[in-house]
Formats: sequence, structure tokens, C-alpha cells
Amino acid sequence: MSNFDFLSAEWNDIRETATKAEPTAIPDPRTSCFYARQALELAVAWAYMEI
Repeated sequence: MSNFDFLSAEWNDIRETATKAEPTAIPDPRTSCFYARQALELAVAWAYMEI
């Protein structure tokens, strides 16, 4: 179970990327940061450009 499961209905791309960031936060923060940034960029793109 992920903290981002609620996104699966409309924003599955964002959910997939955010879910990848979650388990790597402690063991590999650099990887987690990469996926978190990617999720944020997808969210901003959706908000401003309607992808």
C-alpha cells in the first residue's frame, strides 16, 4: 500500500513515479529525489499544459 494510491483513478503516471520514490527514501535518497522530482514535473505539466 502506498501513500499515493488515491492518484490511480486520474493520474496514474504521477502515481507510478511517486510510488517508485517512496521505498527508496531511506536506502537511496538520490534515487528517491529523482523519482520525486519526476512526479512533481508531471504534476506541474498536467496543471499548466494539460498533458
